[in-house]
Amino acid sequence: MKIITEEMKYRKKMCEYALKHGVTKAARRYHTNRRFVYRQLEKYDGTIRSLVLKSRKPLSHPNQHNETEIKLLNNLRIRYAHEGHAEIYVQALKRGYTRSYGSMSRQIRKLGLVKTKRRLKTSYVKYESIEGKYPGDKVQIDIKYVPKECILFQSYEKSYYQITAIDEYSRKRVLEIVDDKSPYSTSEFMKKLETKFGFKLNIIQTDNGCEFVNVQEGEKGYKKTLFEKVLEEMGLEHKRTRPYSPWQNGKVERSHKLDNERFYNNQEFKSETEMRKKITRYNSRYNNISRKVLDFKTPNEKVLEYVV
Repeated sequence: MKIITEEMKYRKKMCEYALKHGVTKAARRYHTNRRFVYRQLEKYDGTIRSLVLKSRKPLSHPNQHNETEIKLLNNLRIRYAHEGHAEIYVQALKRGYTRSYGSMSRQIRKLGLVKTKRRLKTSYVKYESIEGKYPGDKVQIDIKYVPKECILFQSYEKSYYQITAIDEYSRKRVLEIVDDKSPYSTSEFMKKLETKFGFKLNIIQTDNGCEFVNVQEGEKGYKKTLFEKVLEEMGLEHKRTRPYSPWQNGKVERSHKLDNERFYNNQEFKSETEMRKKITRYNSRYNNISRKVLDFKTPNEKVLEYVV
């Protein structure tokens, strides 16, 4: 870089002048102190490269992670990496780890134990969301395909779907596998939802899929779907996201992404019964994983904390 080159030239001239006229005169001429001149003369060997600026970053620190802590983090990362840093941190605390969450995350990145992804900043239209203030205040619901690559049994061209409901306040989820993507399936799911969650619901938020609503809302002759009628019978408020705006239903959309990464990419189902058992067991584990957004509590702990 140009600024470094000019600095090196300046130091070389100062050293040559000091060797010829003495350190004191060199310090006066170049407006510095003699100590600085002596330091440069110690490094100077006649070449300009010997005066290059070097990093002052220390090679070690008295409070850096020791070998025992590094080994602990590495072992926990292997076991809990697919469940996130928050779960690794909670498990480390149980084993005597005393550092902060930020310190642990920096150490994991420093050791190259996790690949960091560059996030692209996306500009969205301003949207004021309603956040859940207590368990059941607002629940997001969505539906996704069960990947056919996982299905090894004879399905006779039948497709399977996963209906997901996630409580915004506690992040607790309820899942169900169905073989029909229709308002009937989602309405039957709604009838059992409060019982499965274990608390009363207030607002239900969905996208504009045909399994939830008819697209022509507000138009003359608009007919409500069976799903909407069930919501009315249960006394629940229905909130629809803006068309082509999946980020407004972001919590349930992200949970579907995690399902693919943590579950479906590593599973094979030899029967429909096995598929339902595995997804039930997986969701039970999901509700018992600590999360940073919940102050390192699990969704189930967050619900119990509010109830108590």
